[in-house]
Amino acid sequence: MVKYNTIEMDPPWPYKDKNIGWRGEEGAACKYPLMSLEELKALPISNVSNKDSVLFLWVTIPFLPQGPKVLEGYGYSYKTSIIWRKIMSHGMGWWFRGQCEICLVGIKGKVKAFHAQKSNFIQTRARKHSQKPEEFYELIEPFCGIPRLELFASTKRDGWDSVGFDCNNQDVRDFLQTGILKNEK
Repeated sequence: MVKYNTIEMDPPWPYKDKNIGWRGEEGAACKYPLMSLEELKALPISNVSNKDSVLFLWVTIPFLPQGPKVLEGYGYSYKTSIIWRKIMSHGMGWWFRGQCEICLVGIKGKVKAFHAQKSNFIQTRARKHSQKPEEFYELIEPFCGIPRLELFASTKRDGWDSVGFDCNNQDVRDFLQTGILKNEK
């Protein structure tokens, strides 16, 4: 089984609102199967992570309090965050329109600080639902070791192994148990 030095994941956080937006087809539950917090915390990330590795965990604002707990549950220590503001996105939400996502950065083992002289703030157009901005990858790739893994991926990215229903029709849980990567769609 491959052990990855860099893992990025955008988990399907357990939103309860299924019918939101003008047509009632805007919520995450309309796009892909959601997972409970217990299911997310139980993912065996250690099966595929190197003993010295970095994890980039995307968390939406409503689940910000749970993000560090999930990160720590996988054996990673929180170090910093990257903020993404989605331009031209109305966002969704009950309190305010959520136009930002946060990527928590955690390390396990001995990983040297990046000492990146770049901002941790990305402002770019939103792409298709849940697809992360190209600028995010451009920011992290120079500092992150290979092999690289993207879990709950919406598209295949060169230089990364990608797993997700939208990417290669593969359940992340199955991959984490077997380590077998399906071909892309």
